[in-house]
Amino acid sequence: MAARLRTTGCLLAMAALCSLARAQGIADYPNKPIRMLVAQEAGSAGDVGARAIAPALGEALGQPLVVENRPGAGGALGMQVAAAAAPNGYTLAAIGSPQMVLPYVHKNLGYDLIRDFSPIGRYSVSHNALVVPVSLPVGNVKELVALAKSKPGQLNIGTAGPGSASHLAGVLFNVLANIEALVVPYKGGNSAITALVANETQYYVAPLQAVLGQVKSGRLKALGVGGDSRAPQLPEVPTIAEAGIPAYRSVGWGGLLVPKGTPAAITARLMEKLAAIIAQPAVQQQLVKIGVEPGLLLGAEFEKFMRADLERFGVAAKAANLRPE
Repeated sequence: MAARLRTTGCLLAMAALCSLARAQGIADYPNKPIRMLVAQEAGSAGDVGARAIAPALGEALGQPLVVENRPGAGGALGMQVAAAAAPNGYTLAAIGSPQMVLPYVHKNLGYDLIRDFSPIGRYSVSHNALVVPVSLPVGNVKELVALAKSKPGQLNIGTAGPGSASHLAGVLFNVLANIEALVVPYKGGNSAITALVANETQYYVAPLQAVLGQVKSGRLKALGVGGDSRAPQLPEVPTIAEAGIPAYRSVGWGGLLVPKGTPAAITARLMEKLAAIIAQPAVQQQLVKIGVEPGLLLGAEFEKFMRADLERFGVAAKAANLRPE
Protein backbone atom coordinates (compact mmCIF):
# COMPACT_ATOMS: atom_id res chain seq x y z
CA MET A 1 0.00 0.00 0.00
CA ALA A 2 2.79 2.40 0.98
CA ALA A 3 4.69 1.55 -2.20
CA ARG A 4 1.56 2.21 -4.24
CA LEU A 5 1.09 5.57 -2.54
CA ARG A 6 4.73 6.47 -3.16
CA THR A 7 4.34 5.53 -6.85
CA THR A 8 1.16 7.57 -7.16
CA GLY A 9 2.84 10.48 -5.44
CA CYS A 10 5.79 10.32 -7.81
CA LEU A 11 3.52 10.28 -10.82
CA LEU A 12 1.59 13.27 -9.55
CA ALA A 13 4.82 15.11 -8.82
CA MET A 14 6.13 14.34 -12.31
CA ALA A 15 2.87 15.55 -13.85
CA ALA A 16 3.08 18.75 -11.81
CA LEU A 17 6.68 19.29 -12.89
CA CYS A 18 5.76 18.71 -16.54
CA SER A 19 2.89 21.18 -16.25
CA LEU A 20 5.21 23.68 -14.60
CA ALA A 21 7.80 23.19 -17.34
CA ARG A 22 5.18 23.71 -20.03
CA ALA A 23 3.86 26.81 -18.30
CA GLN A 24 7.40 28.14 -17.88
CA GLY A 25 8.10 27.47 -21.56
CA ILE A 26 5.04 29.49 -22.55
CA ALA A 27 5.90 32.27 -20.11
CA ASP A 28 9.42 32.47 -21.55
CA TYR A 29 8.22 32.36 -25.16
CA PRO A 30 10.05 33.13 -27.29
CA ASN A 31 13.52 32.38 -25.97
CA LYS A 32 15.17 31.54 -29.30
CA PRO A 33 14.84 32.59 -32.97
CA ILE A 34 11.58 31.79 -34.74
CA ARG A 35 11.49 30.22 -38.18
CA MET A 36 9.12 31.75 -40.75
CA LEU A 37 8.57 29.28 -43.57
CA VAL A 38 7.73 30.75 -46.98
CA ALA A 39 6.49 28.15 -49.45
CA GLN A 40 7.53 30.24 -52.46
CA GLU A 41 10.82 31.14 -54.06
CA ALA A 42 12.91 34.09 -52.89
CA GLY A 43 11.72 37.30 -54.52
CA SER A 44 8.16 36.06 -55.00
CA ALA A 45 5.23 38.14 -53.79
CA GLY A 46 4.75 35.97 -50.70
CA ASP A 47 8.44 36.15 -49.87
CA VAL A 48 8.60 39.93 -50.26
CA GLY A 49 5.57 40.38 -48.01
CA ALA A 50 6.89 38.05 -45.31
CA ARG A 51 10.28 39.76 -45.27
CA ALA A 52 8.58 43.16 -45.01
CA ILE A 53 7.06 42.35 -41.61
CA ALA A 54 9.63 39.87 -40.23
CA PRO A 55 12.05 42.42 -38.71
CA ALA A 56 9.32 44.36 -36.88
CA LEU A 57 7.55 41.22 -35.66
CA GLY A 58 10.83 39.77 -34.44
CA GLU A 59 11.61 42.97 -32.60
CA ALA A 60 8.16 43.00 -30.98
CA LEU A 61 8.59 39.39 -29.85
CA GLY A 62 12.14 39.91 -28.66
CA GLN A 63 13.66 37.27 -30.95
CA PRO A 64 14.64 37.38 -34.63
CA LEU A 65 12.37 35.84 -37.27
CA VAL A 66 14.45 33.82 -39.72
CA VAL A 67 12.78 33.61 -43.13
CA GLU A 68 13.28 30.20 -44.76
CA ASN A 69 12.16 29.62 -48.35
CA ARG A 70 10.81 26.15 -49.08
CA PRO A 71 9.45 26.29 -52.66
CA GLY A 72 8.36 23.22 -54.57
CA ALA A 73 5.18 21.54 -55.81
CA GLY A 74 3.52 24.92 -56.24
CA GLY A 75 4.02 25.72 -52.56
CA ALA A 76 2.78 22.38 -51.20
CA LEU A 77 6.25 21.29 -50.06
CA GLY A 78 6.77 24.22 -47.71
CA MET A 79 3.30 23.85 -46.24
CA GLN A 80 3.92 20.14 -45.61
CA VAL A 81 7.08 21.05 -43.69
CA ALA A 82 5.18 23.64 -41.66
CA ALA A 83 2.31 21.27 -40.87
CA ALA A 84 4.75 18.65 -39.58
CA ALA A 85 6.69 21.10 -37.40
CA ALA A 86 6.48 20.96 -33.62
CA PRO A 87 3.50 23.03 -32.39
CA ASN A 88 5.59 25.14 -30.05
CA GLY A 89 5.45 28.59 -31.65
CA TYR A 90 8.90 28.39 -33.22
CA THR A 91 7.61 27.72 -36.75
CA LEU A 92 5.33 30.18 -38.52
CA ALA A 93 3.91 29.52 -41.99
CA ALA A 94 3.62 32.55 -44.27
CA ILE A 95 0.55 32.00 -46.41
CA GLY A 96 -1.31 33.78 -49.18
CA SER A 97 -3.50 33.36 -52.23
CA PRO A 98 -1.26 30.72 -53.91
CA GLN A 99 -1.99 28.26 -51.09
CA MET A 100 -5.73 28.62 -51.72
CA VAL A 101 -5.30 27.07 -55.15
CA LEU A 102 -3.41 23.94 -54.11
CA PRO A 103 -6.38 21.81 -52.98
CA TYR A 104 -7.77 22.09 -56.50
CA VAL A 105 -4.48 21.03 -58.12
CA HIS A 106 -3.14 18.23 -55.90
CA LYS A 107 -5.15 15.20 -54.79
CA ASN A 108 -2.87 14.35 -51.89
CA LEU A 109 -1.43 17.50 -50.37
CA GLY A 110 -0.36 15.80 -47.17
CA TYR A 111 -1.98 18.54 -45.08
CA ASP A 112 -5.22 20.48 -44.71
CA LEU A 113 -5.13 24.24 -44.20
CA ILE A 114 -8.00 24.25 -41.71
CA ARG A 115 -7.38 20.92 -39.97
CA ASP A 116 -3.59 21.15 -39.57
CA PHE A 117 -3.04 24.83 -38.83
CA SER A 118 -4.22 27.49 -36.41
CA PRO A 119 -4.67 31.04 -37.73
CA ILE A 120 -2.62 33.93 -36.41
CA GLY A 121 -3.66 36.68 -38.75
CA ARG A 122 -3.81 38.30 -42.15
CA TYR A 123 -1.50 41.29 -42.30
CA SER A 124 -1.87 42.60 -45.86
CA VAL A 125 -4.10 42.76 -48.90
CA SER A 126 -2.93 43.52 -52.41
CA HIS A 127 -4.07 44.09 -55.93
CA ASN A 128 -3.24 41.79 -58.77
CA ALA A 129 -2.13 43.79 -61.79
CA LEU A 130 -2.63 43.18 -65.50
CA VAL A 131 0.76 43.93 -67.05
CA VAL A 132 2.15 43.85 -70.59
CA PRO A 133 5.58 44.44 -72.18
CA VAL A 134 6.32 48.07 -72.99
CA SER A 135 6.73 47.03 -76.62
CA LEU A 136 3.15 45.75 -76.93
CA PRO A 137 1.16 48.38 -78.89
CA VAL A 138 -1.68 48.73 -76.38
CA GLY A 139 -2.28 51.44 -73.83
CA ASN A 140 -5.29 50.18 -71.90
CA VAL A 141 -7.45 47.14 -71.20
CA LYS A 142 -9.85 47.75 -74.08
CA GLU A 143 -6.98 47.92 -76.58
CA LEU A 144 -5.52 44.65 -75.23
CA VAL A 145 -8.91 42.95 -75.57
CA ALA A 146 -9.31 44.33 -79.10
CA LEU A 147 -5.83 43.06 -80.05
CA ALA A 148 -6.56 39.61 -78.64
CA LYS A 149 -9.88 39.43 -80.49
CA SER A 150 -8.17 40.40 -83.74
CA LYS A 151 -5.70 37.52 -83.26
CA PRO A 152 -7.66 34.73 -81.56
CA GLY A 153 -5.34 32.26 -79.86
CA GLN A 154 -2.20 34.05 -81.06
CA LEU A 155 -1.34 36.05 -77.95
CA ASN A 156 0.41 34.32 -75.06
CA ILE A 157 -0.62 34.80 -71.46
CA GLY A 158 2.00 33.81 -68.91
CA THR A 159 1.32 32.09 -65.59
CA ALA A 160 3.43 31.08 -62.60
CA GLY A 161 2.47 27.47 -63.29
CA PRO A 162 -0.61 25.28 -63.84
CA GLY A 163 -3.18 26.00 -61.18
CA SER A 164 -1.27 28.97 -59.78
CA ALA A 165 -3.13 32.05 -58.59
CA SER A 166 -1.91 33.91 -61.68
CA HIS A 167 -3.25 31.10 -63.87
CA LEU A 168 -6.72 31.35 -62.38
CA ALA A 169 -6.66 35.16 -62.41
CA GLY A 170 -5.65 35.13 -66.08
CA VAL A 171 -8.27 32.56 -67.07
CA LEU A 172 -10.92 34.60 -65.30
CA PHE A 173 -9.83 37.68 -67.25
CA ASN A 174 -10.00 35.78 -70.55
CA VAL A 175 -13.47 34.42 -69.76
CA LEU A 176 -14.91 37.78 -68.74
CA ALA A 177 -13.26 39.57 -71.68
CA ASN A 178 -14.39 36.80 -74.05
CA ILE A 179 -10.94 36.35 -75.59
CA GLU A 180 -8.78 33.37 -76.48
CA ALA A 181 -5.05 33.15 -75.77
CA LEU A 182 -2.39 30.50 -75.39
CA VAL A 183 -1.70 29.88 -71.70
CA VAL A 184 2.06 29.49 -71.12
CA PRO A 185 3.03 28.10 -67.68
CA TYR A 186 6.39 28.91 -66.12
CA LYS A 187 8.17 27.56 -63.05
CA GLY A 188 7.26 30.37 -60.71
CA GLY A 189 6.36 34.03 -60.88
CA ASN A 190 9.89 35.31 -61.41
CA SER A 191 10.29 33.23 -64.57
CA ALA A 192 6.90 34.39 -65.83
CA ILE A 193 7.87 38.03 -65.31
CA THR A 194 11.22 37.56 -67.07
CA ALA A 195 9.41 36.04 -70.04
CA LEU A 196 6.96 38.92 -70.14
CA VAL A 197 9.72 41.55 -70.12
CA ALA A 198 11.32 39.64 -73.03
CA ASN A 199 7.97 39.66 -74.89
CA GLU A 200 7.81 35.85 -74.93
CA THR A 201 4.32 36.40 -73.51
CA GLN A 202 2.08 39.37 -74.13
CA TYR A 203 0.22 39.73 -70.84
CA TYR A 204 0.22 38.45 -67.30
CA VAL A 205 -1.91 38.92 -64.17
CA ALA A 206 0.51 39.12 -61.25
CA PRO A 207 0.59 40.33 -57.65
CA LEU A 208 1.30 44.04 -57.79
CA GLN A 209 4.22 43.75 -55.39
CA ALA A 210 5.90 41.27 -57.75
CA VAL A 211 5.84 43.64 -60.75
CA LEU A 212 5.79 47.10 -59.19
CA GLY A 213 9.55 47.55 -59.64
CA GLN A 214 9.38 46.68 -63.35
CA VAL A 215 6.43 49.02 -63.84
CA LYS A 216 8.16 51.88 -62.02
CA SER A 217 11.35 51.33 -64.03
CA GLY A 218 9.46 51.34 -67.33
CA ARG A 219 10.13 47.70 -68.25
CA LEU A 220 6.44 46.76 -68.02
CA LYS A 221 3.14 48.61 -68.48
CA ALA A 222 0.29 48.17 -65.99
CA LEU A 223 -3.09 48.35 -67.72
CA GLY A 224 -5.29 47.72 -64.71
CA VAL A 225 -5.49 46.46 -61.13
CA GLY A 226 -7.85 43.86 -59.76
CA GLY A 227 -9.29 45.47 -56.62
CA ASP A 228 -12.40 47.54 -56.03
CA SER A 229 -10.37 50.75 -55.93
CA ARG A 230 -7.15 51.98 -57.47
CA ALA A 231 -3.86 51.01 -55.91
CA PRO A 232 -2.18 53.83 -53.96
CA GLN A 233 1.17 52.83 -55.50
CA LEU A 234 -0.19 53.40 -59.04
CA PRO A 235 -3.06 55.89 -58.69
CA GLU A 236 -3.04 56.67 -62.40
CA VAL A 237 -3.81 53.03 -63.31
CA PRO A 238 -7.55 52.21 -63.37
CA THR A 239 -9.15 49.14 -61.92
CA ILE A 240 -9.83 46.47 -64.51
CA ALA A 241 -13.52 46.86 -63.67
CA GLU A 242 -13.56 50.57 -64.53
CA ALA A 243 -11.35 49.91 -67.56
CA GLY A 244 -14.02 47.81 -69.25
CA ILE A 245 -14.42 44.42 -67.50
CA PRO A 246 -16.94 45.37 -64.77
CA ALA A 247 -17.23 41.93 -63.16
CA TYR A 248 -13.49 41.37 -62.75
CA ARG A 249 -11.96 41.16 -59.27
CA SER A 250 -8.54 39.71 -58.45
CA VAL A 251 -6.73 40.40 -55.18
CA GLY A 252 -4.06 38.78 -53.05
CA TRP A 253 -3.18 38.78 -49.38
CA GLY A 254 -0.57 37.66 -46.86
CA GLY A 255 -1.02 35.99 -43.49
CA LEU A 256 0.54 33.76 -40.84
CA LEU A 257 -0.39 30.33 -39.48
CA VAL A 258 1.09 28.00 -36.86
CA PRO A 259 0.86 24.21 -36.65
CA LYS A 260 -2.33 22.95 -34.99
CA GLY A 261 -1.78 22.24 -31.32
CA THR A 262 0.30 25.33 -30.65
CA PRO A 263 -0.62 26.50 -27.10
CA ALA A 264 -3.36 29.13 -27.01
CA ALA A 265 -1.18 31.44 -24.94
CA ILE A 266 1.45 31.45 -27.68
CA THR A 267 -1.02 32.03 -30.51
CA ALA A 268 -2.54 34.87 -28.46
CA ARG A 269 0.89 36.45 -28.01
CA LEU A 270 1.62 36.16 -31.73
CA MET A 271 -1.74 37.75 -32.59
CA GLU A 272 -1.13 40.56 -30.10
CA LYS A 273 2.32 41.36 -31.53
CA LEU A 274 1.16 41.09 -35.15
CA ALA A 275 -1.66 43.56 -34.47
CA ALA A 276 0.77 45.89 -32.73
CA ILE A 277 3.27 46.07 -35.58
CA ILE A 278 0.61 46.46 -38.30
CA ALA A 279 -0.56 49.56 -36.44
CA GLN A 280 2.93 51.07 -36.67
CA PRO A 281 3.23 53.81 -39.37
CA ALA A 282 6.69 52.57 -40.37
CA VAL A 283 5.40 49.05 -41.06
CA GLN A 284 2.38 50.41 -42.92
CA GLN A 285 4.67 52.52 -45.10
CA GLN A 286 6.90 49.52 -45.78
CA LEU A 287 3.90 47.45 -46.89
CA VAL A 288 2.69 50.18 -49.23
CA LYS A 289 6.22 50.57 -50.59
CA ILE A 290 6.33 46.92 -51.70
CA GLY A 291 2.91 47.12 -53.35
CA VAL A 292 0.46 45.92 -50.70
CA GLU A 293 -1.76 47.56 -48.11
CA PRO A 294 -2.21 46.79 -44.41
CA GLY A 295 -5.20 44.51 -43.89
CA LEU A 296 -5.46 43.04 -40.41
CA LEU A 297 -7.67 40.07 -39.57
CA LEU A 298 -6.95 37.96 -36.50
CA GLY A 299 -7.77 34.43 -35.35
CA ALA A 300 -11.30 33.27 -36.14
CA GLU A 301 -11.95 36.18 -38.50
CA PHE A 302 -8.88 35.25 -40.49
CA GLU A 303 -9.99 31.62 -40.67
CA LYS A 304 -13.44 32.73 -41.89
CA PHE A 305 -11.75 34.79 -44.59
CA MET A 306 -9.59 31.82 -45.66
CA ARG A 307 -12.62 29.54 -45.94
CA ALA A 308 -14.36 32.08 -48.19
CA ASP A 309 -11.23 32.47 -50.33
CA LEU A 310 -10.97 28.70 -50.74
CA GLU A 311 -14.52 28.70 -52.09
CA ARG A 312 -13.77 31.58 -54.46
CA PHE A 313 -10.75 29.79 -55.88
CA GLY A 314 -12.85 26.65 -56.25
CA VAL A 315 -15.15 28.52 -58.63
CA ALA A 316 -12.17 29.83 -60.63
CA ALA A 317 -10.59 26.36 -60.75
CA LYS A 318 -13.78 24.97 -62.24
CA ALA A 319 -13.74 27.69 -64.92
CA ALA A 320 -10.13 26.74 -65.71
CA ASN A 321 -11.07 23.04 -65.94
CA LEU A 322 -8.52 22.14 -63.29
CA ARG A 323 -8.48 18.57 -62.07
CA PRO A 324 -6.47 17.48 -59.03
CA GLU A 325 -3.60 15.19 -59.94
